[in-house]
Amino acid sequence: MANKDKNRDEEKTEAQPLTPEERIAKLEKGRLTSWIIMAVLLLLILIQSAVLALYATKGPDPRVSEISQRLDLAQEEADQLKQAYEAAQTFHDNALRLEGKLDRIITTIQLNNFSALRQLMTEQEASYQQFMTALQQGMYDISRMVKGSRTWYEVYKEDLDLVIEDSKMRAKHLTSGLVEPLKRRTVVQEEP
Repeated sequence: MANKDKNRDEEKTEAQPLTPEERIAKLEKGRLTSWIIMAVLLLLILIQSAVLALYATKGPDPRVSEISQRLDLAQEEADQLKQAYEAAQTFHDNALRLEGKLDRIITTIQLNNFSALRQLMTEQEASYQQFMTALQQGMYDISRMVKGSRTWYEVYKEDLDLVIEDSKMRAKHLTSGLVEPLKRRTVVQEEP
């Protein structure tokens, strides 16, 4: 009920026109609030100005210049690394290109340029085999002519057979195109 009475009083006062004194009192009350708000804003402006003045007289932050220098150094190192990477990439590309050319050159040399040399070596191996066969035949004939020399022929016949076999293998490798080192077997002779 008290609320209803207040509401009725307010409605009466609103419905009645205000007297000039009441109007001035209401206006002065609104002015006082405005003055308080303006004073608070002025105080905030003064505080902000003082803080700005303090930072302006203090000078720049030394950490900013230190970080800027570090950033510049890091940028220079990154540029150097980029240049080194580009140079290494160029060297790598050139190496790959040269390796391909080298492989083609080696293949060409093996197939074309050494064909005459291979032919000559094949002919020499054939001549060597003929010589060794003739030597072996001559040793056989001499061992038949001289008494007691058959054991001598039998001992050296195994060595001559190995030499002839190695020569045949070399000739085979020469005609196939690529020469590999032969692993030579030798007969170990026991001394009496």
